[in-house]
Amino acid sequence: MVQVIVHVPPTTPEGRGVFLAGEGPYLGDWSAQGVPLARQADGTYGAELAIPEDFRGQFLVTLGRWREVECDGDGRERLPRVIRGNLRQPLEVVVAAWGPTRCVYHDDFPSQFVRQRRRLIVWLPPGYAAEPQRRFPVFYLHDGQNLFDAATAFAGIPWGVDESSEQLIRAGRVEPVILVGISNTPDRLNEYGPRRCGSGRRDDFSRDYGRFVVEEVKPFIDTHYRTLREPEQTAVGGASMGGLIALHLCQWYPKVFGMCMAMSPSLWWDREYLLRTLWVWPHWLQRCRIWLDVGTQENATPVASQWTVRRTRRLARLLAQYGLTEGQHFRYVEVPGAGHHEAAWGARFPQVLSFFWGRT
Repeated sequence: MVQVIVHVPPTTPEGRGVFLAGEGPYLGDWSAQGVPLARQADGTYGAELAIPEDFRGQFLVTLGRWREVECDGDGRERLPRVIRGNLRQPLEVVVAAWGPTRCVYHDDFPSQFVRQRRRLIVWLPPGYAAEPQRRFPVFYLHDGQNLFDAATAFAGIPWGVDESSEQLIRAGRVEPVILVGISNTPDRLNEYGPRRCGSGRRDDFSRDYGRFVVEEVKPFIDTHYRTLREPEQTAVGGASMGGLIALHLCQWYPKVFGMCMAMSPSLWWDREYLLRTLWVWPHWLQRCRIWLDVGTQENATPVASQWTVRRTRRLARLLAQYGLTEGQHFRYVEVPGAGHHEAAWGARFPQVLSFFWGRT
């Protein structure tokens, strides 16, 4: 039995829980709420851990979220602490400060291609600050305001991609990856929805949005952050209309994006434009790994939900028809009972990371 005593800084919010987050089942497998600590009369927090004598693991102290993890006192990432199962004295831990989120916000990002300025949100993985010579793959995600912050997410429910990514990376299950959220604007449907030729093209800003992402956003990220720039290290993804435009971007820019996440893609758009025209230029599929999924209760009625599933199955069949091997080149998942909302997509995001960057 190992006793842990944690001294928290005076800035700790009153009434907040304090937790150990660390390696293996004894420390919560890097869950931000792995081992809850009990508040003591002297203001410290503590727990007794039943861990084996030969155990050696790493951990950090959190306030229940990876956004509120201990830092070095100057706002920089703190390397994990070490605990051993053969300790005979209490392990005393002094938390210098609670670290800020590693999300970097670039507001009012300008463009010469699209009309609206928007926010870019860049999440830096654990180890980014500690390994200054290392470069990282990048995952570009549409509807960026729904990914990280409850204050900006639709219905106040974010995907929580920073929390789920942090846990998987610290547990060694996926490679560290930079996440870039590209917020949408009032032009969302016109930017995310390519249309066939005709009068409807005047409201189609999707090609301009593609140039914005490829010629403005990506060069900015590659210049300001330590990125791996090759297509096999660069993914793009989204859900609903965001999933639809992700597929088109991979089709239009196969030398830029080598991985695509299409969650619940809006394949109905413009009379199934994507499904009807995939055969025109299918060669990009040989360069791309694709995550494709759908919930079985995406729509208001059972009949509409069935049509949504049928369209997505059709796309999965087309991927196989054009030579992609399921499980290797693409992954298709139907989620029983899942709806069309942020909570459902956020719950599936860890599987996507494991498919793209999972460690064996």
